[in-house]
Amino acid sequence: MHIRHRAFTLIELLVVIAIIAILAAILFPVFAQAKLAAKKTVALSDAKQIALGLHLYAGDFDDTCVLTSTWDPNNGSAATPTINHALYPMGSEPYDELINPYIKNFDVWSVPADGVQPEWDVVDADLWDGQFLGKPSRRSFDITSHIDTVEAGGWLDRNTGISPAPWDIFYGFSPRVLTQFSDPSSTVAFAEIWTNIDPNDPYTGGGGRVSCYDDSFFFGCDTWKLAGRVPLATDPGDQLPSGGDGCNAITADPGRVPTVGYNGRANYCMTDGSARNLGWGQIRKNDFSYFKVQKSSQVFVP
Repeated sequence: MHIRHRAFTLIELLVVIAIIAILAAILFPVFAQAKLAAKKTVALSDAKQIALGLHLYAGDFDDTCVLTSTWDPNNGSAATPTINHALYPMGSEPYDELINPYIKNFDVWSVPADGVQPEWDVVDADLWDGQFLGKPSRRSFDITSHIDTVEAGGWLDRNTGISPAPWDIFYGFSPRVLTQFSDPSSTVAFAEIWTNIDPNDPYTGGGGRVSCYDDSFFFGCDTWKLAGRVPLATDPGDQLPSGGDGCNAITADPGRVPTVGYNGRANYCMTDGSARNLGWGQIRKNDFSYFKVQKSSQVFVP
């Protein structure tokens, strides 16, 4: 007996295709969020390792925190020495190199979600260690230095950050010691920062690079780079300190787009060796209190 097989009609095929398209539209964002969550978890683990590295480093140096950079005549290694830069003396060893003996893994500085291009001037000539010549490796975490705050009148607040800037070190600013921090578990040592270069100002933004000493560290008005800040927003909670260095003017610059992060959040290495994933509202709270060495008794709004 001959059995005739019925084929699908065009309408039936279109219905099936429409159902598949609807399912894809529903599931793809879910997959994307799951992928982003996985990247966040990896980055948070990296942040924890860096924070522990800071603690181990301090343990060997009388509780002294690592500096943004420091003089070391033993540039890189004998096999792969650094290239001399005309603007900086050979031997300016950056913070990632200083604590790597305690981490033993440069990969933790480059988080999976960070795909921004390096700063305009981050080149091979700025490397401390020649093993990275021709092999750019992103540095997604910036060491914290002095930032501008409302409490300091919009100027640099010397009560912030775990290290002076390189030029301040030269002029005699002392490094931090762990006993200075009133609340180490709520003080940021390294911040996850990866901002694109400002198209209106090629000298602003961009990512860091492992082993570069002419490179980014968290300083001055850099709070614009923090994940979760809403560009061009007029809400007081999205503003930066006014007066002084004029940080708040940055909020009107469309090119200053903050770190994308993970749904408006980023990872932070704390001074006590822990790591946290924080949103803009948390990190901005009380005049960027998370960056202050001694927490202020005064309440600032926002």
